[in-house]
Amino acid sequence: MPRDHKTPLIKKIVKQACITYRVLKSSADVADSQSELIPLLTAVRAADQKIAPRKSKPCSGAARLQSPPVTYMYICETLVFSMGMFLLRPGASIPLHDHPDMNGNLRSC
Repeated sequence: MPRDHKTPLIKKIVKQACITYRVLKSSADVADSQSELIPLLTAVRAADQKIAPRKSKPCSGAARLQSPPVTYMYICETLVFSMGMFLLRPGASIPLHDHPDMNGNLRSC
C-alpha cells in the first residue's frame, strides 16, 4: 500500500475507524464495514510509532520483576470506539479473554 506522508497513518486509522464503527448496527455488519479499515491497520509498523525496544543496561532479577510485562499506550477514545496499543516485554503475553458485544481489530508488530 503506497504511503501518503502528508497525513500520519494513525490519524487515517482513527478517521476510518470513526466511519467504520459509526455505521455498525450488529456484529453481522462487521466484515463488510471493515474493508477499508483493515488495509490501514495492516500497514502499521512499530517504526511508524517510533516504538523500539528499550536500550538499557542488563538488570538484576529483582529489577526485572518490577518492570511491567505489559504497558498500555492510549491513542484515542470516542463514543464509538477506543484505540490503544499494548506494548509487551519479550516473553510476555495477554491471556485469551472475551469482550461480549464488542468488535475488535488486533495488529501484532
